[in-house]
Amino acid sequence: MRAAALAAPLAILSIAGGCKAEPESVAKKETAACNGVPEIALAGRVTDAANILTPEEETRLSDRLARYEARTKHQMVIATTPGLNGVRVDNFGTCLGTRWGIGRKDHDDGIVILVAPNERRMRIATGTGMEKILTDDKALAVIHQMTPQFKNGDYTGGLSTGIEAIAIQTGDMQ
Repeated sequence: MRAAALAAPLAILSIAGGCKAEPESVAKKETAACNGVPEIALAGRVTDAANILTPEEETRLSDRLARYEARTKHQMVIATTPGLNGVRVDNFGTCLGTRWGIGRKDHDDGIVILVAPNERRMRIATGTGMEKILTDDKALAVIHQMTPQFKNGDYTGGLSTGIEAIAIQTGDMQ
């Protein structure tokens, strides 16, 4: 997941205004792994296409993600989808991160927390620059921490748990 190159003014706007999709002219070529992944518009740090969060919950999660980015410079977003359309959950999350340009271009350090509630699937996708810090094993451990709250229908609580666990793993001790 490499972010598009942004000029300094756009970078400032992105940090101030939340995550923004990269311009279409800069969009990366997609691999076959993205076949079937629907076009989901990036809505900011939280993109709730499955409509499982209230606006207040989205704001609270987005504010925490903004603080995380300000402290670490790593970009983390949440995406929910009503369905995976037959696409593997890992490919779906990575594809969204690439399409949206999550993470800094020169660091490829983006993180996408993907939740597909109707299929009871979730994934933490990371850019290659984040893989040594947030390994697959560590990401799986975070998912295990989130799962009990998700089973109880507490998506906001599970996502908050995930954000905090990832923050600790990646250098934001609050």
